[in-house]
This record gives sequence, structure tokens and C-alpha cells, in this order.
Amino acid sequence: MRVIRALLMLGIATLARLVLAASPGAYVVDIPVEDLGTALLRLAAVTHQQIAFDYKSVEGYKNVALSGTYTVAEGLRILIGTAPFLIRATPSGVLAVATKPAPSAADAGTVTAQRSLPAEPPAAASRAFQDEVIVHAGREELAPRLRAFVNEILVLDHGEGLARWHVPVCPQVSGMPRENGEFILWRISEVARGAGVPLAGERCHPNLFVFVTLDPQQLLTDMQQRQRAVTFGHASPVEIDEFIATPRVARVWYDSAMEAPDSSSAAHGFPPFGQLIGAPGLPGSVTSDWERASRVTRTEERAFTYVCIVVDKGRLQGVTLGQLADYIAMVGLTQIKPGAQLSNVPTILRLFDGAPQAALPGMSDWDQAFVKAVYATEQSVMVQRSEIAQGMLREILH
Repeated sequence: MRVIRALLMLGIATLARLVLAASPGAYVVDIPVEDLGTALLRLAAVTHQQIAFDYKSVEGYKNVALSGTYTVAEGLRILIGTAPFLIRATPSGVLAVATKPAPSAADAGTVTAQRSLPAEPPAAASRAFQDEVIVHAGREELAPRLRAFVNEILVLDHGEGLARWHVPVCPQVSGMPRENGEFILWRISEVARGAGVPLAGERCHPNLFVFVTLDPQQLLTDMQQRQRAVTFGHASPVEIDEFIATPRVARVWYDSAMEAPDSSSAAHGFPPFGQLIGAPGLPGSVTSDWERASRVTRTEERAFTYVCIVVDKGRLQGVTLGQLADYIAMVGLTQIKPGAQLSNVPTILRLFDGAPQAALPGMSDWDQAFVKAVYATEQSVMVQRSEIAQGMLREILH
């Protein structure tokens, strides 16, 4: 298996062989015809320009193929083509793609002036991509649904709290064409940045591993046989065998350790395939000040040491790159319970529950609010799940 060792540069990977053109603000872009939402994400990654749109509004539309040297404004206009969308520039430099309003009878025969898109929009710092949030339910209806969603997808914590990243995340993708791997790395970075997840710099030791392979069971079996302790930590043989044997499209293994709020365990990462022999050992134990223990707060917090995602390449028919990237970002940054029952819930976690065409094209507003709430709440509180649900409610209704 060819290993893609793509480096994150300030959290954003270069996409589609990006080459800065001679004229300022122009980029060499090569985007094929695909789902419009995925194409917009590609253009945002290539140009490092924040482009905001509602996933639901662009669903079902295809972009116009874009190949050549363009400014952001030119590329965006061509990409959208004749699709019924307007492009607006916000004072902060964000480009918003919005549905054209239907003309009313009173407007017939009149022309309404729209703010034109500047030839060269102001440069905006790389920030997390945010969907436009459209709220269809009131607080009273939404709150219990969000609580049920949080309780369903989060693993049982046995009183230890929910795990999340304390050390900077350093993703690595293996088994995909370089451009696709870099797109996934970019998307993980965008989601992480929007949620306040720590990100590693240009040169980092990988700790979030994505393996895309035609034989996931054989890959995991090899990892188990070569270095079981490093690969699966302190898990029991029964847990490991069950994980390897479960035929999911995407299998996620989370390794975590308990940390005191004012100390951390020794950092280590999941070794790339082919480097399993001779990998470093597990981190040492961490002590905690039990004098601070109470019924409402914990004295230790659970932190990821590494996360390994193994994707069955042979079962990705119909799955778009945008869908896969958002799914990986969701399960790689938060600990999601496998096999969660999520019928009638707007989440990318349902991607493999049925036909990919029937799934969301990317992370929903619920998904983005969830990841953000996980990292905005205090890990030490005993009611962290409730706090996450409340955080999601505030974010969605904001």
C-alpha cells in the first residue's frame, strides 16, 4: 500500500496541485463536474477563501467544470453557472452563495439592484467553513431531539467523562490518490478550526490515521500481529477480535488516557503501517489530586492519544469525496458510538446506513454544532452530555 504522507501547512493542505499564477490573486484550478457542494469546498481549499453556503440548498445541483487560471470571483461565477444562486461578499470578506429569491407579483417588470461581487474580494484568513443555519423548529421542539441525539451517538463514559483531543491533531491519510488525501486533510482542518480543536503545525507526528484499503480486515489483522500493544492499547483480546471482525464501511479505533487537568500523559501516536515494529511504548500512568473530587466535577479528564479510521474502499460506491471527508472529520475529532440508531436525524453519520445518494452531502448544522459543543464544554463536569446538548441548541438557534 502506498502511504500518503501529506503535511498540513497551517492546517490547510494544497489542493488540486495549486500553483499561484503570475497575476496577483489568480489561481490555477482544475475542478471536474461533480456535486456543487463538493466543488465549492474544492474552490475554497484551492484559493484559501471562505465560501459560505447551505448544503441543503445546493443539493442536487452539479457545477460547471473549471480548468485554468482564475481569480476567486471569476472561478466562483463559472462554477455555479446557470444554477439559481446569488453570490454576495460580506464586509468580513466571506463569499456567500445563496438561493435566488422567487420574484413576487409586485416585482414583475422591475429590476432590483444587488450588491455586485468585487472583481477581487478581500483576502480572508483561513477560518472554518460554516453552513448557513436554517432553523425550522422552535426551542421546545428542538431541545429534546438534541438531547436524544447526543445520548445516542456518544459512547458510555462510565463516569470517566468524554474523550477529546488535548494535544494538537496531526492527520495522515493512506491509500488514496494524493489530491483526494489532501482534500480530506484540508476538510479535517477546517472542521477542527471551526470547533476549537487544537491543530498541529507543518511538521508533526501523526496521531489521527485514515487508512483506505480494499482489505480492511487483513490490514487490521497485520497490525494486531505485529504490535498488538501499540495498535490496540490495553484492550482485551475479545474487544480487538470483535473490532476486526465487524464488517463496517468505516471502523474507528479510539485510544485515550486519563489526564489530570494540570498534567498530561506522554504523547504518542498510532504508527503508520509498515512502521509498527519497534514503535514506542504506551504512555505512563497519571496521578490525580483526589482531594478536589466532588459529586459535580471530575479530577481527571480523558484525552485521545491517537485515533485510527479504517475505511473499506470496496464499499464506497456512490460516496462523494465531500461526504467521506466530512464523515471522517466527524468521527475523527469526537468519539462516536458505532452502530448508533439515527433515523430521521440530520447527520452525516447516516452516510453508510443506506444509499449514499440519500444521505446528506456533508456535515449538517447539527453535526457542526455538536463538534463545537464537545470542545466548548468543561470536561470536568458530571453533566457534560447535558451541557453539550445545550451548547448545540444555542449554536443552532443563534
